[in-house]
Amino acid sequence: MQAQQSSSMIAEAIKAELEQEATATRRLLEIVPEDRLTWKPHPKAMSLGQLALHIAVVQGAVAEATLNDTVSVPDFVHSEAESRDEILAAFDNSLKKAKEIISSTSDERALTEWKIVDGDRTVLAMPRASFWRTVMLNHVYHHRGQLSTYLRQLDIPLPSVYGPTADTSAQDLGLGELP
Repeated sequence: MQAQQSSSMIAEAIKAELEQEATATRRLLEIVPEDRLTWKPHPKAMSLGQLALHIAVVQGAVAEATLNDTVSVPDFVHSEAESRDEILAAFDNSLKKAKEIISSTSDERALTEWKIVDGDRTVLAMPRASFWRTVMLNHVYHHRGQLSTYLRQLDIPLPSVYGPTADTSAQDLGLGELP
């Protein structure tokens, strides 16, 4: 898939956020312990490997879903990751795909209605840009927070997402002493 350059201000804003947030997301995915991929904090929860792989693939999948004006309700199957390398490769590919698709979308198209349908019934309808914001970005942040909680329960030291954690300090982040 070859991206066409667009002068879309919406696309540029979404792409900039994708790039900025990718760093924190990748930091978390890089510390997912391979020997705990099948671990679940609760029987009804996704496993660590399912959650990490879901985070890794969702942005590209969301962008791809918005290539057409309408998509059928997807099957939400959460595959189990086999390795951290699989998760990281999926994340890199998904991020690349999302940025290419977003970059090739004009403001006019980003603001046109996009739908999820179940047969003749509309399940969801909103502008593409709203779907990108809601699912490609906010939904990933939600699951990234979940992943942090999984990792904390496994006693994995957490890296910074938006600032120091209980496992990092302001000095680690180059912020000097905080009051």
